[in-house]
Amino acid sequence: MTGTVQVVFCMDTEGPCADPTNASLLADWPAIDAAMDKLFAAEFRDRHRDAAGGRLTIGWFFLTWTGFTTNPRSRVFGYHAVRDHYLARWGQELREFGDEHCWHYHHPPTSGIGNEWGLEWGVCQEFEAIISRQVLERSWFPASYRAGGTIMTNESSAWVDRWFPIDYSNRAPVTLPGLVDWAPGNAEWSIYQPAPEDFRRAGEGRRRMARSLDLEGTAYRLRDDDIEAAFVRAHGGRHAILSCFDHDYRDIAPRVDEFRARVKRVAGRYPEVEWRYAGPREAVRRALEAPVERRLELDASLHAGKVRVSSTAPLFQSLPWLAVRLRDGAIRHETTGLIRIDPHHWEWIPPDGLDWTEAGFGGSTDLGASATVVITPASGPGSVFFAGRVERHPVHPNSIWEHSKLAPRNFSARASGSESTTDSVAQAIELIRPLLVPGASVLDVGCAAGHAWRALRTYGVDYQGIDSYARGIELGRALLGREGLAAEHLRVLALEDLPPDERYDVVLCLNVLYYQPMYHAPLEIMARAADRALVIRSSFGARTDIRYLPDVLLEDGFREDRSYFNVFGRDEVQAYLEGFGFKVTWHDDRRERERFGGKPEVVGGVELPATFLVAERVPRGDR
Repeated sequence: MTGTVQVVFCMDTEGPCADPTNASLLADWPAIDAAMDKLFAAEFRDRHRDAAGGRLTIGWFFLTWTGFTTNPRSRVFGYHAVRDHYLARWGQELREFGDEHCWHYHHPPTSGIGNEWGLEWGVCQEFEAIISRQVLERSWFPASYRAGGTIMTNESSAWVDRWFPIDYSNRAPVTLPGLVDWAPGNAEWSIYQPAPEDFRRAGEGRRRMARSLDLEGTAYRLRDDDIEAAFVRAHGGRHAILSCFDHDYRDIAPRVDEFRARVKRVAGRYPEVEWRYAGPREAVRRALEAPVERRLELDASLHAGKVRVSSTAPLFQSLPWLAVRLRDGAIRHETTGLIRIDPHHWEWIPPDGLDWTEAGFGGSTDLGASATVVITPASGPGSVFFAGRVERHPVHPNSIWEHSKLAPRNFSARASGSESTTDSVAQAIELIRPLLVPGASVLDVGCAAGHAWRALRTYGVDYQGIDSYARGIELGRALLGREGLAAEHLRVLALEDLPPDERYDVVLCLNVLYYQPMYHAPLEIMARAADRALVIRSSFGARTDIRYLPDVLLEDGFREDRSYFNVFGRDEVQAYLEGFGFKVTWHDDRRERERFGGKPEVVGGVELPATFLVAERVPRGDR
């Protein structure tokens, strides 16, 4: 079985470079634009397609020229200046071609001269300023990195290893005297995790390093035998990443064309080897045979003096990047007060006296999906989600809950106390009032944000809420936590995942059952968990009616998404619960009677005939 060859072209994207000794360098933006227009032309990308018919993609390693005191080559100084130009001119093409946004960093030298290499990592922390501004001001946290000049030390390697999962700085076997010596390094078209004591060889580092050689430079020129080595490796059953780099301040379309033609010629000698164009991140994923990476989302909110941060997937970083803007306009990377709760959650307690106006968090997964979130001191629970555009959820793409703002707004209002207890909670409490003695345990199934606790706490019961909707649980933990409900009393847990040994005096399930495809499994789980009583409010009727309908109350773009709005037959539900040892009684819904004249409430054009079911466990001796 053969491996595959991923062909990666890295562009060190630095903008104009005016060098009086080298007229071939492009000295201003009009010259850069004319050269790069060629690379962004569809007919250029379409030439020399890969073995699967795919066209060239490019990894743009954007550089920020800051931290220097002089500018002898007339570089475009300023945060975001280079990347902003590309986004303004070719933003649509970057998206259409699937090109990747990556980060390139030139460390400033002690001299401050703009065309010299910085070798001392501790001289300044301009790298922190750049990343912090990218997070706060451009909502961008890069996942793929390339060192300027491929200059690296063990100190800088340790920093990169902390923050970036993918690194294309390996240039073995090139040696740059006085700058960096890659000769002892990994000269294979493979990925490796660098050793902390020597980044050039494999070890216990966390990031994945790939080799990228000069397409055509003064220190090296990619040879045909370099290309062939990648195909030989793949022919031997091992995946290969064949990567080269060049700079945007050169008119390089002809040499990129030539490179692709050379790859095709070599590939022709290895017809059994599959080869594909790929971006830097995508190539690593394929080489690891990892599944397609889901989009990452971060969320954050401030409540009771604490900032809570959550992610839809575990991060590569132990802590997300935290950038803060102070009242005086200063921006800095902050670490004080930031702690990890679990792989999906972090908490930041701003240090006393830190007068901040914005806080931005950034992070990425192990395979390079990245995300940011920016908040202000006024960003309460849910505010980021409510203010933003709803996208297809990366973990639960078919969930109606993840694509609704109406539902979490209602949950938030009830949990915060700005809206009163729902009619269904009030009636449920009346129906089981004799069982609500101090210390009694209550499980609230489909608890949303746990607002039922506000009404139940006066009885001294041990309240536990579960819901598969993580946003609702996060809202509840934030809003009810300040009033005394411990976070562990609200769990992100689907009913089907409830441990079979968990038992409660009372199980509540209000306005949830009709979203289930059928009643058997959820009723069995709840019956098993209920020692004394089970209380359900749902749609019940003379017969079961399975209704799988669009939910028109979802956000724009999602209103064709469908969900169950089922009506279950009373007699069959009662017989089913009696089989588990319960006595079932039915109770008219007071809300329906008092507010809708006894007619079913209509929600989003769907009739939801509501009834309460109370199932009390019959002692074994009385059955």
